[in-house]
Amino acid sequence: MHPILIRLGPITIYSYGVMVAVALIIGTYLARIEALRKNLNIDILYDAAFYVVLIGLVGARIYYLLLFNPQFIKEDFFEIFKIWRGGLSIHGAIIGGIVGGWIFARIRHISFWKLADIISPSLLLGQAIGRVGCFLNGCCFGKPTGFNFGVHFPEGSLPYIEYGKALVHPTQLYELVLDIVGFFILWSLRRKLSFEGGIFLVYLMLYNLIRILVSPFRGDNNFVYIFGNRIELVYIICSGIFIIALAIFLIKIVAKNSRS
Repeated sequence: MHPILIRLGPITIYSYGVMVAVALIIGTYLARIEALRKNLNIDILYDAAFYVVLIGLVGARIYYLLLFNPQFIKEDFFEIFKIWRGGLSIHGAIIGGIVGGWIFARIRHISFWKLADIISPSLLLGQAIGRVGCFLNGCCFGKPTGFNFGVHFPEGSLPYIEYGKALVHPTQLYELVLDIVGFFILWSLRRKLSFEGGIFLVYLMLYNLIRILVSPFRGDNNFVYIFGNRIELVYIICSGIFIIALAIFLIKIVAKNSRS
């Protein structure tokens, strides 16, 4: 665990921030490859990436605060924009990124589905790289394994505060591996799915399936329940997004077949 990579006098470089920057650089490079293949102007892609990332970060912060720390917004509305304090939610980022991409597509008169297809593989790979930052930072950690396998985080870290010296599931690494597998699936499908929106919809299904698989092992206490304390909200959200994406995917396939 290395939350701080370098200290240069008053300047502190955090590992999570470095991983986010690496994810943005690699993701933009891969999206550029797809944009060239799909004949999308590169300058339009760069402008779109700015909107998607910016509104996605704000969405991630708002989602997190509304679910887990709503009093922060009541005390200081501008807390929403203080993303350097931590507290971001991937589902909020996805929702914010979709909103940002849709607004940008409307303004620039381009296909939202085409833009989303171009960006989606980069998103999943970026999420994988981001989980390296989570592991180094000690956040998004797992529950105790109860066996002689797992990872031990140092004294003072969030996992240590929660579970002491217990070995915990490296949920960050679980998701890292699954996200990379999902990325290769998307990358291989990008030439096979001939209708716009297909890659994006598969991305939504893949990521939410990954989150459902990993969530039972999470132990960082960011749990919101509905129906008393019986069902975690994350499962409802993931299942809902998966079902909606699958329904749209099937509708698009039927529409494509009816035209051919």
